[in-house]
Amino acid sequence: MMVIEKNLEQLTCQFEVCEKILIDDFSLKIVLGNTYYKPVKIGESIVYGITPNPSSFFSDKETINQNVILKPGEQIIACSKHKYKLPLDYFGLVQTKGTLARLFVSATCNDGQIEPGFEGFITLEIVNQSPWTIELPKGSEVAQMYLIKCSSPALNAYNGRYSEAAKKGPTIAIFNN
Repeated sequence: MMVIEKNLEQLTCQFEVCEKILIDDFSLKIVLGNTYYKPVKIGESIVYGITPNPSSFFSDKETINQNVILKPGEQIIACSKHKYKLPLDYFGLVQTKGTLARLFVSATCNDGQIEPGFEGFITLEIVNQSPWTIELPKGSEVAQMYLIKCSSPALNAYNGRYSEAAKKGPTIAIFNN
């Protein structure tokens, strides 16, 4: 069951899921944060799950001063401006805002699930799939999160490999070696 309207507002306020200004009728707004990483092509291939360390394939953390500019085919790892905290019996599903999606820009690369008990900033894999250069102003609404009631509460809060990093900002890939 997806939570909407008054129930979404009540749930969000009761469990302090996020700031009240982010509540919409059917979802929670996700606003582009202030920092991002760009992939750096260094001529090597990555074997999924094995070294080299993925951090060597990304720029140092960059700050968005006014706009982030994505040329056709470019991508960044960014995060939400605000923190979110999901109750143990709710699951979040992140989707790109419709107008941005209609410009062929995706805010997630199929990593749009937010597990019960998650707490932190939401990482966004923003990809410009369009033939145009797209400028995303700092603080733009780029995505939205739908809250879905779970069949039962999770036994434990999300504690995956990104749980600690998500409390600080955007998270790049982490391989378990």
